[in-house]
Amino acid sequence: MEPPRRILDCGPADFASMDGAGLLRSIRRSEGRTILCEVLWPAPSRVDGTTNPDLAVAFGADLVLLNKFDGAGDLTLLKERLGRPVGVNVEPSEAVPPHRRAGRENLRRLEAVDFVVVTANPDAEVETEKMAEAAALAREVLPGVPVFVGKMHGSGGRGLVGAGEVSRLAALSDAVLLPAPGTVPGSREPVVAELVAAAQEAGALAVATVGTSQEGADAETVRELALAAKRAGADVLHLGDADYGMAEPMNVLAASIAIRGRRHAYRRMALR
Repeated sequence: MEPPRRILDCGPADFASMDGAGLLRSIRRSEGRTILCEVLWPAPSRVDGTTNPDLAVAFGADLVLLNKFDGAGDLTLLKERLGRPVGVNVEPSEAVPPHRRAGRENLRRLEAVDFVVVTANPDAEVETEKMAEAAALAREVLPGVPVFVGKMHGSGGRGLVGAGEVSRLAALSDAVLLPAPGTVPGSREPVVAELVAAAQEAGALAVATVGTSQEGADAETVRELALAAKRAGADVLHLGDADYGMAEPMNVLAASIAIRGRRHAYRRMALR
């Protein structure tokens, strides 16, 4: 079998023909140089005449993640327009509206997604066991769709989980979300590196997340966070949606250049 292309080298045609397993292999082969941009679906566009998902892609996102997606949009058409894999957040909590829940009915309507993320926004405190159950359900309802699971921040509780909890989540998913070094209290680089190793040893990818509104900090801070995530061994760098619906676009570019250099950063921007 021909080895999968690195996500660094993939364009719209590659993504259109790629299944879930192929997407995971292409991320793994890119050695920590994959950027996932989260976009707050209900937020107005930062720039008139376009959309925030389009801006994220234009500035270097390999993957686009929709937060608080309400179903008022055709995911298939969105994927075709962006030319990038698109995922959706779901949350295992009764405290959030039905369109955000990690329930069977809501998961069924997301069959067009390229990946699904089981997580928790700040208004939905969720424990590890609930996340594990939701990850297993997502795999059942959406066979073949990569399942990411974990918290980008404390979401009302602890910011960091232990290595045992990471291994538990990794056994039921394809990727585990972990706060990037320097984002939540106590997220020292060696601590996060240990959690990354636990996820990867269990066979999952590790996603280092910047979901603490620091995606809207100055570019130098974002560069430092991106490099710390890569030093910790993360496969994917996530940039959150708290700076007016998405990360500051120039911060997306700054992170992209920091972890993969101008050559790959500019190629990603050009492959539309």
